[in-house]
Amino acid sequence: MCSGAHVLEFLRYLDQFGKTKVHNQTCPFFGLPNPPAPCPCPLRQAWGSLDALIGRLRAAYEEHGGRPEGNPFGARSVRIYLREVRDFQAKARGVSYDKKRKRPKPKVAAAAAVTAAAAAAAAAADPSTG
Repeated sequence: MCSGAHVLEFLRYLDQFGKTKVHNQTCPFFGLPNPPAPCPCPLRQAWGSLDALIGRLRAAYEEHGGRPEGNPFGARSVRIYLREVRDFQAKARGVSYDKKRKRPKPKVAAAAAVTAAAAAAAAAADPSTG
């Protein structure tokens, strides 16, 4: 049976194949979003890639009959690990991962009024409808 510990081991294994430069705390470019020169810091998996992968695996587990409370991809330790990776990468690269606010959707009544006005203008411009 797979557990959260196995998932963490898998995520750490995947790190060696990453393509995102993540600066160590001792690196002079730590915290700079665009470093001016190359450095020997390791390439790691980006947080977004790991988060998306775990999300897909969690959904697949439940789609194939797994119980949500027994889902190893939704384990507390996995969520904590992903949060730590996100926070460390944000500090190392000078990027904030604050949640973006959603813009309010335009009101339906205003869109309907614009459509009706456009239809009226088209009808007035068409000489065959007179």
